[in-house]
Amino acid sequence: MNIKHGYRGYISSRAFGGERAPQHIQNLVIRSYCNDNDLPFLLSATEVAMPDSFIVLSRLMTEINGLSGIVFYSLQQLPKDSNHRAEIFDTALRAKRELHFAVERFSLETASDGTRIEDILSVAALLPRAFDLREWYEASRNV
Repeated sequence: MNIKHGYRGYISSRAFGGERAPQHIQNLVIRSYCNDNDLPFLLSATEVAMPDSFIVLSRLMTEINGLSGIVFYSLQQLPKDSNHRAEIFDTALRAKRELHFAVERFSLETASDGTRIEDILSVAALLPRAFDLREWYEASRNV
């Protein structure tokens, strides 16, 4: 298979991580990231709007040998299931391809990068459950 010597963008038509970014903004962020990092940009593939669907991402992963890598708009676009993420990371690493995450300005190039991504996503998942420090502070002042 011929390598296209470029990085395919991956954007979403649905909300992710509790946020929603218009597709044209996602593309601008990815294009800027690629320019800043000297990565040839090959336009973006847009994920379908159905919740928890990764049809387009799955297709990109089967085509990854024909690319230099994939630039996601954000880490938050990855599947919530850690096993599914591990499959994506393993596929990219076996193919010796890179995954980049433009908002976070982070890339997956080694297995340890995958571990770091898992750590970041674990902390992000816990943050909404963390107690409100302001409430705690106010309550402790009134004791």
